[in-house]
Amino acid sequence: MLPSLVLKAPSRTGLLLVLYGFLSYVLFLLATIPAQQIWQFIPQQNRTQLQISHLQGSLWSGKVDRLQLGHLSLGQLDWNLNPLPLFLGQIALETKIRGPLGELQSHITLSTDGSLQATTLSGRIPAESLNPYTLPATLQGEITLKIQKFLFQASQKLQMEGEMHWRNASINMLQSVELGDVRLLTKAEGNGSIVHINNEKSALGIEGTIKLGANGRYSVNLALMNRDSGRKDIRSLLQMLGRADAAGKVHIKRQGQLQLGL
Repeated sequence: MLPSLVLKAPSRTGLLLVLYGFLSYVLFLLATIPAQQIWQFIPQQNRTQLQISHLQGSLWSGKVDRLQLGHLSLGQLDWNLNPLPLFLGQIALETKIRGPLGELQSHITLSTDGSLQATTLSGRIPAESLNPYTLPATLQGEITLKIQKFLFQASQKLQMEGEMHWRNASINMLQSVELGDVRLLTKAEGNGSIVHINNEKSALGIEGTIKLGANGRYSVNLALMNRDSGRKDIRSLLQMLGRADAAGKVHIKRQGQLQLGL
């Protein structure tokens, strides 16, 4: 007669040891996968507009010497990977960018559906660095970003919530116009975003909104006013821009299309 076999359920300690060993193996793989292979994990929808050079490090932690998004040069990117979202089919990175747009840091998540989400995006940008994208107008001053959430999915979502503060702002187009401190408060609206704008510490007052749709369509609705009756230059500028209403405000309305290439 053959002896009967009795199978014992693994102990809790044994299960914990197996789990610990599995996680250690996964972390080891993440620490050793070369950074060059990260390119394969990026969804094709995002990859078409990204240009990178000199990938260094590993999937876990590394850097790119030059990162360009469409026509926008961002500079050097450093990242650290959060491994847990990988089990959900997402790439979650803690990132820092240093380059022409100043210094930025954010938590970025890329999903398999091609969506990109950035949270706690903060940094400082010299306004002059945006001049290649604002010509013929040129900008001066410094822009501080405090964005709680940015969500992009091509032609479906373009949502941003947070605040931008443009200090010592000025625009030069034929003549220089001082705008003081400009505050831009942005909120999600439907699948797009709306930006509320106002300024202070300037004889030229600005208030209004900019609406931006998920497809890149935008509409600008601004009101400009002269806060200093003694400033003839401001009065002349407003007369050039349009006819003032009963409250002395000149309304600027524009519509257009942004080329979104994320």
